[in-house]
Amino acid sequence: MTLATGDVIGGYRVVRLLGAGGMGTVYEVERVDGAGRYALKVFTRDHGDVDELRRRFRTEGKALSYLRHPNLIRVHELGEDAERGLLYFVMDLVLDAGGEVRTLADVEPGEVDEALLARWYEQLRSALEYIHASGVVHRDVKPGNILVNANGDAVLGDFGISRFIDGELRRKLDVESTMEATDIDSRTVMGSVMFLAPEVRRGEKATPASDAYALGVTFYRLLTGIWYEPSPVADGLLDEFGRGWVHALRRILSVEPKNRLPIPPVVALRNSGKRRWWLVGVVAAVAVAIAVWVGRRVPTPPQRAERPSSQVAPSVESRVPRDRIEQYTFDQFFPRHTESSHK
Repeated sequence: MTLATGDVIGGYRVVRLLGAGGMGTVYEVERVDGAGRYALKVFTRDHGDVDELRRRFRTEGKALSYLRHPNLIRVHELGEDAERGLLYFVMDLVLDAGGEVRTLADVEPGEVDEALLARWYEQLRSALEYIHASGVVHRDVKPGNILVNANGDAVLGDFGISRFIDGELRRKLDVESTMEATDIDSRTVMGSVMFLAPEVRRGEKATPASDAYALGVTFYRLLTGIWYEPSPVADGLLDEFGRGWVHALRRILSVEPKNRLPIPPVVALRNSGKRRWWLVGVVAAVAVAIAVWVGRRVPTPPQRAERPSSQVAPSVESRVPRDRIEQYTFDQFFPRHTESSHK
């Protein structure tokens, strides 16, 4: 069910739609008494094991209501609209300085300098250390789940597939079965493909170390513009950035989970981001020049007759549904691993 602007649910009036995910839809709302604006997340999943997913949704809301950290979204109220049959929770409204939803997925590599990236990294490192100490594994750390607030700070959200390990929070929430207990088939992997640690891809349980790996993939992407896959070439690209990044990311991107914790801090060099992206631009220009020079020296092969436009082979994007392109790419990289589950 979709809520419209002006609809009232649990004492909150809908202002606008902010976004939708695998488990729910998020709206900007205001209290009907005018006491502030919030984000309201409504459970909207209508397929799969809906009862179990509703339990997950409730647990996510309960967990966020107990967790208190400046770089975590905070839940203020959990409720259910019996008339509409809607389960919801009310949480902090996190908007950027322009009043819009912005995540790290909206940040292009090279758009911000290393000093700001280091600030975000330290904030998220602190948030992850806090939830791990509280007995929670996030399991879906990625740019799309990290919001940027009006002060430019990073805020981690979306605990929809979190795993609760033994600890005080698990007892407070009365979690009878951790989230992985719903992964009935042991071959099912929870999380977003490109951010999964090697051991999780093999089917092992997610741990704080796998959250650290996902944090590393996130910042490797923001720094270099490419997805991380373990290789000497990928590791070598880090040498173009500050020594703090080299030390931190090589640690948390280790194939050995035991090497990733505790999550190491990072210190960015002042203005080094701009300097290094200028260097990357020069390298790219030289590469293009070499390619052009080589192209002029290589004889042009005979041209094949063009096929009629009606017979042009479809691109990957047209042959594979857009929402499956990420999975298609994963299958190319890891052909032996055929069963994974996305949030």
